[in-house]
Amino acid sequence: MFLNCYFKKTFYALSLFLIISTHAQTYTVDELDSITEKLRVNGNINKSISINKDAVQQYQKAGNVEGTIGAYINLGGLLWFLHQYKESLDYLEKAENQLEKTKNPFLIAKLHGEYGRNFSSLGLINQSTDHLNTSIFYAKKIPNKKQKEKLLYFYYTWKLANFEELSIVDSVNSIQRKRMELTAQPLTFVHIAQKLLKNKELDSAEYYLNKAMQISGDYSLYQKAMTLYAFGKLQIEKQNYEKALEYYFQSLEISQRLSRKADITNTYKTISETYKLMNNEEKKNEFLEKYSDSKDSIEESEREALRIPVDKIISKETQKEKEERTQAYIIIVSIILLSAMVITFFIRRYIKKQKETEEIINETLHETGELKVKLNEAFEELSKLASTNDPFFLSRFKEVYPEFYETLTTRYPHLTANDIKFSAFLRLNLSTKTIAQYKNISIRTIESRKYRLRKKLGLSSEVDLNKWMMEL
Repeated sequence: MFLNCYFKKTFYALSLFLIISTHAQTYTVDELDSITEKLRVNGNINKSISINKDAVQQYQKAGNVEGTIGAYINLGGLLWFLHQYKESLDYLEKAENQLEKTKNPFLIAKLHGEYGRNFSSLGLINQSTDHLNTSIFYAKKIPNKKQKEKLLYFYYTWKLANFEELSIVDSVNSIQRKRMELTAQPLTFVHIAQKLLKNKELDSAEYYLNKAMQISGDYSLYQKAMTLYAFGKLQIEKQNYEKALEYYFQSLEISQRLSRKADITNTYKTISETYKLMNNEEKKNEFLEKYSDSKDSIEESEREALRIPVDKIISKETQKEKEERTQAYIIIVSIILLSAMVITFFIRRYIKKQKETEEIINETLHETGELKVKLNEAFEELSKLASTNDPFFLSRFKEVYPEFYETLTTRYPHLTANDIKFSAFLRLNLSTKTIAQYKNISIRTIESRKYRLRKKLGLSSEVDLNKWMMEL
């Protein structure tokens, strides 16, 4: 059995080498997708990126629109994998710009799926879920059953993560059932085990983790890494800290091989916490520092990329306003032209019509002025968005207080997206109690956040943070 497994892996490796060694070859969309996936799950991300970039050139020369779209989507997914969110979204936008040229449900589903996990990683949960719903809609139209079920499992997994983030228990259970109906993959059993661990049902959790490990060899290395990580959590609950570290380091090794920076960062933190339980201060600090450095790197990528979807939303709203304004001008001009035609025959009526038209224009300008005043006094709207934790709060705040936003982000580029959002609350002069109610957390937590923000801004404890924000 061992020899069969060995020869099988050797044959696979040689086959993959022969495939990727023919760079000039033009692949079908399905072939390119298969090669991309095989390279990705084995940690050859950069090789996969290179092949897809070459494929874009080949497809463009051949006028193959679907091939070009497919390669762009693959590049978006691979760069997301490396936490290069800005570059990922750039490629997805290139694919989206050509999407109207195809009705291929596989490509449409994949594009929205990649948007979904990008937005989820950036904390835009509602937008992520909207894209994932679109992905699922088109994935169900895919004629190839294997492709359909693979994508549906993938998108259900991300929707499950979103609902867990929002703590919507009924939706979590519903999505979990749908995943189980498709296939039982290692992550399916890991998710069940994690819920059991929270309830301290250790024997049942271990049962499902063993089931996950038994089939982990048939799936991606990522799923094996997550299974090993969950085994580490189990050993922590059993207070077998040395054994837990063995599992964590095995998981970390796979995550490093796959360049999964988020998983690497999370594992650093968990390892540090485990060493703390073992009273090993030196090792605890070593991995805490690694966690901090890795986390800062990810937050920088997120901060840079977050401007893209926010600016895109603002751009759409601005374009909509321009179109509405143009339509209003067309209507007014039409009225004036019609009036001019009537003037030729009815001078008196022309004068009357002219006055009526001027009154309409003046009234329109007056109403526009009132709208601008209301826009500048949008505190009530912003307060409502803040109270519901609406993801559009920050983009709307940026519209209303552009100078404050620009000054804050320019002077203090190291601030995270959460820091900027918290600063926006303070700029609105919201009290600590109000912010705590909006965020559904304790006043003490808000005070801690103020303290950390004050340190990042370099302000002394004597400075009134709310007043400072109001005067920035």
